[in-house]
Amino acid sequence: MKKIIVIALLILPSVLFAKKQPMAEFLEYDLENGLHVIIYHDVNEPNVVVGTKYHVGAKNEEADRTGFAHFFEHLLFHGTKNIPQGEFENTVMNAGGYCNAYTSYDVTYYYQLLPAHEYKLGLWVESERMLHPIITEEGINREREIVKEEKRMRYEGKPLGNSYYDMMGAMFTYETYGHNMIGSMDDLDASSIKDFKGFFEKYYVPNNACLVVAGNVDILETKKWIEYYFKDIPKGKEVKRPKDFGGPSGKEKIIEKTEKGLKKTAVSLNYYAVPETHSDAPIMNVIAAILSGDNTYSYFDKDILVDSDTIIQHVSATTELWEKVGVFRIKGKLKVEGQEQHLISKVEEQLERLKNEPVDDYVLQQVINSFEVGYTDFYFHAESLADMITNYHHFWGDANEFNNVIEKYTSITAKDIQRVAKKYFNKDNRVSIIYHPEK
Repeated sequence: MKKIIVIALLILPSVLFAKKQPMAEFLEYDLENGLHVIIYHDVNEPNVVVGTKYHVGAKNEEADRTGFAHFFEHLLFHGTKNIPQGEFENTVMNAGGYCNAYTSYDVTYYYQLLPAHEYKLGLWVESERMLHPIITEEGINREREIVKEEKRMRYEGKPLGNSYYDMMGAMFTYETYGHNMIGSMDDLDASSIKDFKGFFEKYYVPNNACLVVAGNVDILETKKWIEYYFKDIPKGKEVKRPKDFGGPSGKEKIIEKTEKGLKKTAVSLNYYAVPETHSDAPIMNVIAAILSGDNTYSYFDKDILVDSDTIIQHVSATTELWEKVGVFRIKGKLKVEGQEQHLISKVEEQLERLKNEPVDDYVLQQVINSFEVGYTDFYFHAESLADMITNYHHFWGDANEFNNVIEKYTSITAKDIQRVAKKYFNKDNRVSIIYHPEK
């Protein structure tokens, strides 16, 4: 009798013990001025995140006016009609919270994390930023110098500091994804206050924004205060989106550069991939983890970066997936000068392995499990969840699409890995950049 019970339990676990897909229920609606609103009520979250994500980033800038989106990330903390210069962050900190922002190629996001009962302060701050910012010559001039110093420290002051933008510039049009997100300092110097105000009026408008409130808030009360603070902000003109992003030329592009301060040769193999909304995007992410994830199964760690190798110092794979374009990027460094072809051939062997050999079931499951755990964690962290669901609104057109992301990973098969590897990992779909030390 005991054996029968054991057998029954072995047969039924997929029914009895199946993992429940996490779900987050959001309230979504639009104000008359076009502002999209997402409210997520989480009774277990003691705080609240109030943020505004504008659908504008570096790819929206004009070719001779680059750096504006990043510049505004700084500029819109300066002050407003009702928040004195320099008091923006203090206003939030004095209520027990903090504020931050970031810029990407696709969006600019401003947000506050506050005690839940201070959500109205967060709404007021974001409405002030949208309706009453103070943009002055003095503020612009001060910010120019701050941005210049940031560029020197982050990009120009270290070897390979600009390598990411070397890659993007070689693969995509300068007017969109092909320039540094921090922009050209010449462009910022040549820009007038009229240019800056024009950029603000074009993009920082309700109909180009998504307001998110996530945390332990009362939904009906929150809706009332959102209406109060935002309904009278004028709607802007329809935003025109760029369409020409560049792409593969049909043959491999090889670039060789000399880099000051570099000690050893570095290699960057960059394959045109897909935007993050494409159905192949999760498969690309899984492939990157198979190649250079956990060192207990990583192809690169187990078959390239072995202890006995005296030539290759480092090799790794990452995905760089944006709203409209994507790159599968493999970076490597050498211990021995002049051996870049050895590294490239070793990498290509592993890519051919992906094409021709099904990934071991255990390895694939380990990788998928890691993504499942990572995405599940978002449901228990309001700050991260707010960031994710506003992206899903802007890029997918539906914040609730986030609830389907785990299933997209758990359904990936070994055949999917082979199909994607065969489709994208070819020399005619690649831009290779070799960096040599300056002699």
